[in-house]
Amino acid sequence: MLFLLACKNETKPENSLPMDKMKTVLWQLMQADENYTRMSTIDTTWKVNKKNVQFYKQIFELNKVDRVAFYNTIEYLQKHPVAFKELMDSTYALSKREKLKLTKH
Repeated sequence: MLFLLACKNETKPENSLPMDKMKTVLWQLMQADENYTRMSTIDTTWKVNKKNVQFYKQIFELNKVDRVAFYNTIEYLQKHPVAFKELMDSTYALSKREKLKLTKH
């Protein structure tokens, strides 16, 4: 009985985001985190002003993504390792393409 409960199929959240949108937003959030970490060591007012939160809001607005939908989708994907790995692999591939573009110019 416990095994059956553990293996029940959980449906995707109604407002879940498509994988392409998720990888783009995730990549931009990772870039924002990297920038925030680097800059907050130089300028401590970034932590006081919560610049990372501002970056996240801007990224969600830019991509026309609801923050709750994004986090619900991430939560769902974390419970489904194959789908989560697909997201992480595609995000990594996107990062490689973006970095390659920068080195060519």
